[in-house]
Amino acid sequence: MMNRQLSQGLALAWLLVSCQEQPVTEKEPHKEVSEPLQSRSADSWETEEFTEAISQRLEQWKHYLKGEVVDGLVGQSSSLIGENLERVGQSGAFSVRRATDFDSQLISLVKALSLLRDSFGDEVIKLAEIKTVHVELDAQGAKTRHLVHLASQSKQINAEWLAQWKRTPDPELEALQIESFEEVDGSPQRRFMESTQQVLGSEDEQIHRSLDHWLARIEMKFGIDISGSHGVSVADLNGDGLDDLFFPDAGGLPNRLFLQNDDGSLKDFTTESKLNYLDHTYSALFVDLDNDGDQDAILAMSRGLLCLENDGIAQFKVRSVEAFPQAVPYSLSVADYDQDGDIDIYVNCYTKRFGVLATKDVLARPVPYHDAVNGGRNELLQNEGGFRFRLVTKQAGLGEQNYKFSYSSSWEDYDLDGDLDLYVANDFGRNYFFENQLVPSGRPVFHEKAAEVGIEDIAAGMSTSWGDFNNDGRADLYVGNMFSSAGNRIAFQERFKPKSGELKELYQRHARGNSLFRNLGGGRFEDVPGAAGASMGRWSWSSLFTDFDNDGWEDILVANGFVTQKDPDDL
Repeated sequence: MMNRQLSQGLALAWLLVSCQEQPVTEKEPHKEVSEPLQSRSADSWETEEFTEAISQRLEQWKHYLKGEVVDGLVGQSSSLIGENLERVGQSGAFSVRRATDFDSQLISLVKALSLLRDSFGDEVIKLAEIKTVHVELDAQGAKTRHLVHLASQSKQINAEWLAQWKRTPDPELEALQIESFEEVDGSPQRRFMESTQQVLGSEDEQIHRSLDHWLARIEMKFGIDISGSHGVSVADLNGDGLDDLFFPDAGGLPNRLFLQNDDGSLKDFTTESKLNYLDHTYSALFVDLDNDGDQDAILAMSRGLLCLENDGIAQFKVRSVEAFPQAVPYSLSVADYDQDGDIDIYVNCYTKRFGVLATKDVLARPVPYHDAVNGGRNELLQNEGGFRFRLVTKQAGLGEQNYKFSYSSSWEDYDLDGDLDLYVANDFGRNYFFENQLVPSGRPVFHEKAAEVGIEDIAAGMSTSWGDFNNDGRADLYVGNMFSSAGNRIAFQERFKPKSGELKELYQRHARGNSLFRNLGGGRFEDVPGAAGASMGRWSWSSLFTDFDNDGWEDILVANGFVTQKDPDDL
């Protein structure tokens, strides 16, 4: 079964040859790879075939770094540990140091990997990733570039390696060198700890079972689908000063509400809350819609929105039903955009609705792929009080360019003029930025200005977050996209779309990853080179600026990951 977003990952590789790793038998030592390259067809991609040929070499390196017995580690390498480490960041939770020099003298690969492994001391390397992001071939040899991530319980190394290979049927490593090296040490007292069972208990089958478990037991016609992208909502729903947890869920499974106890544990309040709908709920947001001081509920469901009033003790009743007959509401963002004293709702609708029974098009078919214009129509709901809402999308100037695959949106006064502006992250193409004209015109009407201010970000937009990362008093923007190793390897080759010009650049941008935009003031943003180390966020579903360690600087949290087949390395 293929996920609708898996089709997006396949499209990222476009013409790629699939790179499938062979299963590894961990009970035996890893041995020298001896299988020759497969014969090439006229339309094959030699770089991808070479990537596949060296993949088992890289797998050997990873297993050796994680402490396993590995045979056949041959070749030479410089030291894989940077020298003259300078501290570039220090907080209560983390210490970050980066190398300014690198030793170029060659030693055996085994010794270089051993020294790198020993640098973690007594701790075992639990995570070892080596992603191939660039391949350059000539008649005799090959050069490859790799992104490297190693992590133990309290230490992480991020590096970039350059490898020189002898181009033979069984590629031989000639030299391995590092180009960048960063070391992050975490404070044992400030680490996050897995507490799911402690907080929620271990008996709740719905929470602890995977989506695959329920897919095999609930018919899709009853609402369940294969996306599983519902998120979690946090709010104080009973007014006791403690945050509570709400889990929207797939169709056929009830939404769940857990209230927090004084000791930090949670109690199931789902039935009492009357939020236990079985309809597919894509997202939920809690906000005071009627200005009575408690948090009301907005549920984005398969057929539209439910707005429910909170009685102050986390019991809800339906006050408004907003039908969405043409598109599927995915995510929500709220703001008092017209400054009339109540909260309005912007609804991101990812896909159009197809058919009477279909909740959505499971395999989205963007046309054209790099800048699709056949997505769902987003809507702005103006709050008129008393849980009455009016569709004002067109009147507010948000109806002209309203045909994208919108995943998320967020509000911020980016120009400090006193009104809230709106950024919309769109999958399969360019994002939109709507500047609010309330100040100084007096009318809450929006103008689209993403390209003009420098934050169009044509990629696979899935999340957006505002924050002041450099503490200059202006709101900066972080956009979650998708990083693709395969896309980076192929889209930058001369052979790929050689006559397409700007289109080729768009595909390259699509594979790059996340974006960080610095607010320069005066209605302009700067695309920070390399996103200041935050561009490779993998498959970034969600992102958030927040100060985790209370040091006065906003950090970025990125939720990422996706289903994969035998070879996860290109995600």
